[in-house]
Amino acid sequence: MPKTWIVAVALAGLLAGCTDSEQTKKLAAAEAQKVEWTWLESAKQDLDAKRQQLAGLEAQAATGADVAAQVDAVHQEVDKAEDALGARLAAYINADPPVMGEPLSPQQMAAARMKSAEDMVIAQEFIALGGDYRKAIDIYNAALTLDPDNGALKAALAAAESNRYMSAGRFAQIKKGMTQDQVRAALGVPLARNMKEYPEKKVSAWFYPTNESGDAAGVWFNDKKVAYQVTYDAVKAQSAGN
Repeated sequence: MPKTWIVAVALAGLLAGCTDSEQTKKLAAAEAQKVEWTWLESAKQDLDAKRQQLAGLEAQAATGADVAAQVDAVHQEVDKAEDALGARLAAYINADPPVMGEPLSPQQMAAARMKSAEDMVIAQEFIALGGDYRKAIDIYNAALTLDPDNGALKAALAAAESNRYMSAGRFAQIKKGMTQDQVRAALGVPLARNMKEYPEKKVSAWFYPTNESGDAAGVWFNDKKVAYQVTYDAVKAQSAGN
């Protein structure tokens, strides 16, 4: 047998082996991706169910029900589930990252939409729990780099930008005699640094920025957490945060 033919056969066999090996790896990777996506979908459903449970418990607590221990327990479960889902979703996306200038594959789009949904929940928590519109806006903008055509994301960003600074119209809802909970329901809470306590006077005040210069509207509460002073131009030319 000519040596050149033997070499040719050997090379052909080697190339065929490489091709088979690469194909096997691709199939294994595709199967692993499928399994991981199934886990992500299930984890997302479970997390959303936990969030609904938490919202129900918080509603009960607002009516005076003694469910504080349950709220704390479910809150911890939600936090843990958010961390787990977020980490594995990020790993899933990074394992098959989008290529700039190319459309997303169906799998990439599904992952991007799941991440956008989670990002919107987290951003809303920053607003609802801490009045942090700046952080929420940053989250929305970052999410839009991966999912630029998401209408819900765009709407959430527009709402956050619109509500970041307190307008006279929104603030007009607040009247003397309203409770702190009623003010919170109407306007949300301001940043923690804009919630002031004056123990010597037994009063507290919440300040809501009205522009980027630091002007702010203010609501003062007595020791029973009832509003006794409501002023839109409470702070002028001083930084109250935003």
